[in-house]
Amino acid sequence: MFTIENDTDNGEGSTIVTLDNSGQYDDVEVILFDDVVYIRQVDEHDHAQLIIMAPMQFRDIIAAWNLPDGSYVLGK
Repeated sequence: MFTIENDTDNGEGSTIVTLDNSGQYDDVEVILFDDVVYIRQVDEHDHAQLIIMAPMQFRDIIAAWNLPDGSYVLGK
């Protein structure tokens, strides 16, 4: 299951939250802006792990999901 919220409180952006249906893993938030993408996961002790990347890096990750081994360059 996942949720999408547009126009987050932090400005013009979107937040995607994905939940682990098995309950084994904590929720993962993907916070998208035009110039930066944040991936955050908060554990049961309120410790947040934060990954910051350029939007193109995030698009690379999505594109790589179904590709075979190799080196790739995506267009803009």
